Amino acid sequence: MEIIDVLTHSRKVFFECVDICNQKYRQGDDLKYYRDIISKHRKYADLNVLIASDDFLHSVRATLEKWDMNKRGAKLVDLSTMCLSIRSFEEHLINSYRYRIEDLAESEIEEVSEKLRVPFCGLKIMATKRCIVGVSKALHFLLPDLVMPIDSSNTMLAFYGYNRYDNSAEKEFDTFRDIFIKSCKIAKRLELSKSDVSGLRWSCSVPKLIDNAIFGYFIKIKNIVGNEKK
Repeated sequence: MEIIDVLTHSRKVFFECVDICNQKYRQGDDLKYYRDIISKHRKYADLNVLIASDDFLHSVRATLEKWDMNKRGAKLVDLSTMCLSIRSFEEHLINSYRYRIEDLAESEIEEVSEKLRVPFCGLKIMATKRCIVGVSKALHFLLPDLVMPIDSSNTMLAFYGYNRYDNSAEKEFDTFRDIFIKSCKIAKRLELSKSDVSGLRWSCSVPKLIDNAIFGYFIKIKNIVGNEKK
């Protein structure tokens, strides 16, 4: 049994972890910048408008930087390159914008996951070779109700028990797609809905709730281990 199965065993366990994340996880500019992106989505509900906005795309890059995508060996492409790349995949992104992870029928999951292949493999977000972390976060900022951000430690450890690494965008997409499909099934199994999204702190969408639960779980485990060592 993987960690993700433990923390999604029930709504009670799941939301306990979500609450821990909201209470304990970072509350600085990384949260402020992220909430600004989400507020723009809620205000306009139109990805055409957002992608056309230089200010919005600047916010996407700035938030990626706040989310550690330009440090520890990771390097973002420059703003101009990122903007041109995102706009070049506008049609693909807009075609996915109408979907919400919690509303996908079982029969739609495979089809919708496949719609994400072209932008995932083509978006120029990272200047470094590995792209799954940076691209998944960028896709979350562009499609916040559909895509969950992925990080190389907590998310990978929760789903696989180790930091899964692949050496091409196509192979990384297979991992991204696997996590996406499993996240859809979690949303179904726990009957997650828009009403579960409080809008407070990190709780801004159903995909982010799943991400929050993962982070909250590891915060809880670290606290338990820390207390045992005292």
